Amino acid sequence: MGTTEGTDDVGCRPVLAVGAAEATGVVHRVGVIVAELAQARMPMSLAELTCRTGLPKTTVHRLLAALCGIGLVRRGDAGYALGPAAPPLRAPAPGRDPFALPRRCFLPHLVELYEQTHQMVSLCILVGDEVVFLERIYGPGRADDGLVDAERLPARLTAAGRVLLAFSRTVRPDGAGAAPHAGLERCLADIRRRRVAVLAAACQPGVICAAAPVVGRTGRVVAAVEIAAGAAALGVTAMIDQVHRTARTISAAARRLG
Repeated sequence: MGTTEGTDDVGCRPVLAVGAAEATGVVHRVGVIVAELAQARMPMSLAELTCRTGLPKTTVHRLLAALCGIGLVRRGDAGYALGPAAPPLRAPAPGRDPFALPRRCFLPHLVELYEQTHQMVSLCILVGDEVVFLERIYGPGRADDGLVDAERLPARLTAAGRVLLAFSRTVRPDGAGAAPHAGLERCLADIRRRRVAVLAAACQPGVICAAAPVVGRTGRVVAAVEIAAGAAALGVTAMIDQVHRTARTISAAARRLG
């Protein structure tokens, strides 16, 4: 199988086209760097970015050069900051509690979950009676739950939303203004006991969604990890194990910040 030769992102030496797995790793590292710059109030030096991201200094320098070249990052006397081509930061949606966990604390674990399963994985929060997808990773081989383009959905219709409703102290389980959903109260009680929700995808037969809670620094459930996969390909037990492990790892990262 042939390879395509070109120049690397610094433009200094020839490189070979990378495979899908390596490309996923590059995207992950770029995402971690951009996330740090997006959260910084002041420009950051190369040393600061290397320390905050945990990436090798040469990797950070090489990726910063590439990002500067396309305008996503700019370099000034004070250090690196987001550039003019970076999308503007959006203010939180009305009614949304700030999600305090930085992307660098949860994104690597979502990427790891995707690499282990090659299915669609998400991190979600609850806003009113809707679930909002903060992060979603999927590839060409993932199961399609029929809702991959939606940024927010009625919480009771998703596994992640049901997890968040189960641990919410303020939201009615049927959703504000919505007709009561038969048996949902009993379902939420079971989710609180098992700390996992499993739900058939709304639009795609054979696709199962599983979700587990992420606990924040105060001990409150602040988010949910969800995976959508073909049950025949992955198995419900394996899906539950995977989301539980990822949710626990992200929760541990949140506690370390405290």
